[in-house]
Amino acid sequence: MIGDEFRKLAEQSGIDLIGFFSVEPLKECLPYLIKRHQAGFSTGFEGGEPEQRIDYLRVFPSAKAGIAIGISNYQVFEAVVDDRVRGQFASVSWGEDYHRVLSRKMNELMEALNDERQKSGALPIQYQVFVDNSPLVDRGSAYRAGLGFFGKNNCLINHQLGSFFFIGQILVDCHIVFEQPQLVKNGCGNCQRCLDACPNQALGEGFSLDPSKCISYLTQKKTLTSDEEDRISTYLYGCDICQNVCPYNQQLKQTREEAFLVDGDTASPSLEGILTLTNKVFKSCYGKTASGWRGKKILVRNAQLIWKNKKRHD
Repeated sequence: MIGDEFRKLAEQSGIDLIGFFSVEPLKECLPYLIKRHQAGFSTGFEGGEPEQRIDYLRVFPSAKAGIAIGISNYQVFEAVVDDRVRGQFASVSWGEDYHRVLSRKMNELMEALNDERQKSGALPIQYQVFVDNSPLVDRGSAYRAGLGFFGKNNCLINHQLGSFFFIGQILVDCHIVFEQPQLVKNGCGNCQRCLDACPNQALGEGFSLDPSKCISYLTQKKTLTSDEEDRISTYLYGCDICQNVCPYNQQLKQTREEAFLVDGDTASPSLEGILTLTNKVFKSCYGKTASGWRGKKILVRNAQLIWKNKKRHD
């Protein structure tokens, strides 16, 4: 297969970024993964030991090549101004769950490609798609495919999309002819806006993350210590602070993916509305978003903590 065939169909499918990578073990990420594991910074969401997370053939034994994609989720909308106390949903949870959206896009891409192959009498490509649903390091694959560089805030940063894009990867059982991508040079330099902006210094000196101090992780954690509870102050799910201050995330183009679009009221709902959620309303409003995977109880708990911490500081 030739990479240009994938690129053409990807553009038609509404995929913003696409790159290709070899499926040799992702050894370039291993030192970081081991260091993080030894420091006790694993979250439990990773799904495997460091050595397992770099092994593509472990999750798809017939893999001969990989495809990394990126889809922008950046958007701006008018903030709601009223007298209600509101919480915030981070951009990762705006609109339809990105796991569903990217999986759908990648499957559509591969189905279109296999349709083309069928017309020419070629055998279909066997494949498997991944979006945070395996031990594999999605950002590592995207880095290898030339889609961006690792920022000090641990996000992958692309020169066109900043860090406001979701990553998916496809492993295929055929070889792909592509020009070896040039790895994107780190562009953080001496900047440390994300480090300074993080309220709990979760990013340390950069390129590291202490999850016990990370608001995004804490909003998803099932049980919290009293110190961790104090850190839930505005976000109901996730956190965008380190991304919002990044120079690469200024004046970006709005996403063209309609499934991600929301309004200000949805992104910043009233705490009263969250605290009085019924199971039916939760399922209807949040069941198909990325924030719904932890269930209603965690969302309500976070709203209670935001309310309590606001009262304490008023």
